[in-house]
Amino acid sequence: MNLTTTEKYALAMLEAHGRLTALQKQERALYLAASCVWEMMQAKSVTPDKKGQLRVSAPLPETLSYCGPVYERMSKKPMKPAKVPYDRIWTNKRIKTLVESIVDDLIGKSVLVVEQKSSLRKAKLCHVDTTVIAEDIAAVKQMDRTASPDQADLAVLLLESGTAKKLLNKQELSALKRVVKQSNSDFRIYVKKVKKRFRDGKAVIWAGIGSAASSASH
Repeated sequence: MNLTTTEKYALAMLEAHGRLTALQKQERALYLAASCVWEMMQAKSVTPDKKGQLRVSAPLPETLSYCGPVYERMSKKPMKPAKVPYDRIWTNKRIKTLVESIVDDLIGKSVLVVEQKSSLRKAKLCHVDTTVIAEDIAAVKQMDRTASPDQADLAVLLLESGTAKKLLNKQELSALKRVVKQSNSDFRIYVKKVKKRFRDGKAVIWAGIGSAASSASH
């Protein structure tokens, strides 16, 4: 079965954590949105204008239909590539909509089963068809020059989101970090920009909270 990098990343996260809520955690959801943006750019569904802002330029292909929530957002508000996922990350409703779109896509492809009821804090548990990503996870664990570009992109997402810690042992994780650190792929550079914008945003928010707390104490 031909799955996209975004789909494989979502399945890997669900395999590692076992709950749908795993996809909604801040940095994990951030990279879901980032991966969607990247795939839409590669498909030429969104293209940069003279100011470098991404604008909707063509319909979404059927294979990227799960990117709909991000695509619709961009049709209303053109943004720089690295800002799109950052813009989405602060609104829980938008994150939930994107996650639901991706989950529905995976369920429709029969690679994911979700339990509708669970006694564990009402969290929806899920079961992943691990065979569809087994080859890719094996490539991530032994990342080298034989890995495909898609597998290299998946490795970046798993590492930056922290999910790799759940899927790899210490030796494999250490080796993966070295390989990814040396990568200068366009996707790696893009993800680094997204990560920097996200962390800069968090720093501004915490600085504001600290300032407010300091003012309140006087």
